[in-house]
Amino acid sequence: DGCPDEAFLDVSQHPGAGPQYPDPELAVRCSADELIVTGNGIPHYAFVPITPNPLRAVAHEYHLPLRPALAAAPSALPLLGTAGVAVNGLPFFGPNEAGQPAAQAFGDPIYNGIMDACLGHTAAEYHYHGLLVDCFGGGDAGEPSPIVAFAADGFPIYGPFGCLDAGCAQVVEMQSSWDRVGDPRTNAWDAYAFNEKPGAQYLDRCNGRVGPDGTYRYHATATFPYIIGCYAGTPRALGGGGGGGGGRPPRPQPLVEALRALLAWPTR
Repeated sequence: DGCPDEAFLDVSQHPGAGPQYPDPELAVRCSADELIVTGNGIPHYAFVPITPNPLRAVAHEYHLPLRPALAAAPSALPLLGTAGVAVNGLPFFGPNEAGQPAAQAFGDPIYNGIMDACLGHTAAEYHYHGLLVDCFGGGDAGEPSPIVAFAADGFPIYGPFGCLDAGCAQVVEMQSSWDRVGDPRTNAWDAYAFNEKPGAQYLDRCNGRVGPDGTYRYHATATFPYIIGCYAGTPRALGGGGGGGGGRPPRPQPLVEALRALLAWPTR
């Protein structure tokens, strides 16, 4: 039940985005019931422009549940905006892009090849749509992956490898249970469907599982939804990235419904 501040990077020990950008900043602390993460939105590694949007410092302060609990039912990710925080203090979004360009409206940005080598890019702020362990310090071969982020509901997100038993004698790469059923270029949530699969390596709808120690956690995966597909706990509103409240149902819905939901949301 302690503060998980040691899971976060010491960004001062990394080279930063480049000489033309501010140095990355990150501070982590805990209150009685919150994990509090503050930073300036600058990555700890060299920034490579992928979109026309510039990299700029953004003041972040995220408040996450320190002791997350499973909810009675999964809840929605935001269609746009922050879904959680990586261990370098930068936000991650859900597995869909924004409504522009029209040819890729709400499509899968990883499938569409518009991410940098760490699966991040800039919009209103730099953010991730996928998480790679190698971009956050890496992990040892044959060992379970470290924590790479925390979701807005407070549950940790590990890299893809996890233990199947309490003694960790068996380590496997966790697999998403979402299958491609359509065209990810135009609407990611209509292009994939969740299909529960047998086998301890397959994750639930939210891309998580209960580990051998009895606690719930998510795993970043190589395929959709890449980070999380929904919230297993009760999320805090984190905002950012042009998306306000509300959220994306954890099942496909027609694009017109997504557009209606987007237009109804407030912006920061």
